[in-house]
Amino acid sequence: MPLKPRRRPIPRKGHTKSRRGCYSCKRRKVKCQETLPKCANCLRLGLRCEYPPRKDLVRSLPEDDLYFPASPPSAPLQSTPTAFTADDLRFFHHFLTAAYPELPILGERIWQDVSAMSHSYDYLMHSMLGLAASRLTTSGQADFSAQGLAHRVKAIQSLNAALTTPPRSTAEADARYAAITSLTFQATCLPEGMREFLVMLRGCHILESSMREDSIFRSFTPACHEEAVRRIVPPNPIPLSEDQKALLNDCIASLRAIAPLCTSPLEVAWMAATERVLQLAKVSVTAGMARIPAHYAILNDAPDEQFAHFTSPSNHVAALLVLHFVVVEFAVAFASLGPLLTARFEYRRRAIVMWTERLAEALPEDMKRYIAWPLRFVTVEMKRALETWLREWEPRIDGYMGRLKTGTLGDVVGVGAGRWRAVVPHLS
Repeated sequence: MPLKPRRRPIPRKGHTKSRRGCYSCKRRKVKCQETLPKCANCLRLGLRCEYPPRKDLVRSLPEDDLYFPASPPSAPLQSTPTAFTADDLRFFHHFLTAAYPELPILGERIWQDVSAMSHSYDYLMHSMLGLAASRLTTSGQADFSAQGLAHRVKAIQSLNAALTTPPRSTAEADARYAAITSLTFQATCLPEGMREFLVMLRGCHILESSMREDSIFRSFTPACHEEAVRRIVPPNPIPLSEDQKALLNDCIASLRAIAPLCTSPLEVAWMAATERVLQLAKVSVTAGMARIPAHYAILNDAPDEQFAHFTSPSNHVAALLVLHFVVVEFAVAFASLGPLLTARFEYRRRAIVMWTERLAEALPEDMKRYIAWPLRFVTVEMKRALETWLREWEPRIDGYMGRLKTGTLGDVVGVGAGRWRAVVPHLS
């Protein structure tokens, strides 16, 4: 009986499992790229990326990986190298520490993750640098207006080119959304930026509608904003004084004086929504603050024809309505989220003053009376109101900061009480 030929053993595949991967990948049982400071999986999903201790890690890494985050495999490197100046390095640092957008609330870590992938997308890097340059200019630290506009133009041109094709990955979709969000916030720093702010805001909504489920901005929704406001405001919000309520009533009266001039459904809806925020704020500044995202949704849902009319440079009525709301938004935000705005409210205050003065100059003589309340607020009432709120926050600030640092509000790094108190002398 002939013997059967013995089969040759099939060689085993090499072991491809990551042995030194991060904790998140191990927990999810997926292969980790083991790149620093974050692996591509954690960068794409917005997860915290932490590795087990490794004594040989620094010695084994190429020099570049010690300083630059690895880009996701699906994210192309910049097609053309970009030369950056010493000022650009300052802008980048300022973005990371102070100039990143205020939304989502307590979103510092999200914007740090965004910064980590900025080297892969021209439009994202330029939008970040432009925002930081304009913030520094508005805050009065130096005049970087030319640099801010130059980066803004490059960001818009590059983003427009990218938007001609669908995003190839979640990281690329997030980079586009982060870029247009930064451009939107930069518009608030520009003297003639009101119309651009509204247009960019609508662009944010368009990109948001196609946001992926694993986006790092997945919590960037009106419902999450409202929940965040209610979580971070102290249990017993500071009630408004009678003088402060009178200030809000004056704003309502100013709005109602503009009402007969409203000719489009969008203008009427905007005015009514602004009055709604004011009425809520008189009862609870927390409720007023939580209502603000729903207010902006009015613009996003408006038909194109009405939106074009609302944002027309010749529509002074709409400009007056927007200015009233911007002033109300600032006042309500400061009254409800004061401790979180210590490093940020000053540039907004200066920007609002700038927008108010520019609109007052542009209005026809027969319409200047409709800007009387905003002008009085930014030139007289604003400083007095902020100083009052600062004094009312003073006895509560240490307890509130303790609440931030002990994790009651989640994993948040609060500003120090000393920085908060240091704001008072700079109200000028």
